[in-house]
Amino acid sequence: MLSKADHQRIHDAIEAVEAKTSGEIFCVVAKESATYREVPFAWAAAIALVGPPLALVFGLRPTVPLLLALQNGWSVAHANALGDDLTTALITYAVVQVLVFVVALLVTSIPAVRRLLTPNSLKRAHVHARAMEQFAHRLHTTKASTGVLVFASLAERRVEVIADELIHSKVGEKPWDQAVAAAVGPIRRGDAAGGLTAAIEVCGQVLAKECPPVDGLTPGGDRELVDI
Repeated sequence: MLSKADHQRIHDAIEAVEAKTSGEIFCVVAKESATYREVPFAWAAAIALVGPPLALVFGLRPTVPLLLALQNGWSVAHANALGDDLTTALITYAVVQVLVFVVALLVTSIPAVRRLLTPNSLKRAHVHARAMEQFAHRLHTTKASTGVLVFASLAERRVEVIADELIHSKVGEKPWDQAVAAAVGPIRRGDAAGGLTAAIEVCGQVLAKECPPVDGLTPGGDRELVDI
């Protein structure tokens, strides 16, 4: 996650931006947007279903019933060399599938492996959902519907920028896409604070233009940076 120096760097960036606008910027950083527990189970089930049949296709079979097979491993057998005891063969096959499932589940549950195997579409969906959740949580604190949330999920290396309806209706999607693009490069290089600062500055330029300070209103808000 972010260091104390990173927090200060981002806090200073938000403070500088909010001094020039009546809008507000919130920055939320998540270590990961979801546990993705469904991913290891899906991969383990697929491997357990497909792996043993493929082994049979390529001529790999247990040479003996289960207990001896666990000791001696697999051997290459002739395609027609079927076991005499069909019941034992079926039981052995089922147990092998269970063992394959368990091993595959353990391997795919390793965080680095799970992240590698998680589809990008699923990551996008979870990051977006978490960003919307955080935005809704902070929506009631914004003034005049001009708040902007910069949400970063570090494990997925993804950034979402969400703006209140009023400011979004004025500028559309383009500036927020530019803010995301400014953030993603540094974050992927390991400089999360630099990426977030870049996104905040882009959002600040939009807010300064569309929502300048108003007489009688204090510019900016709480200059909030949250780690979750």
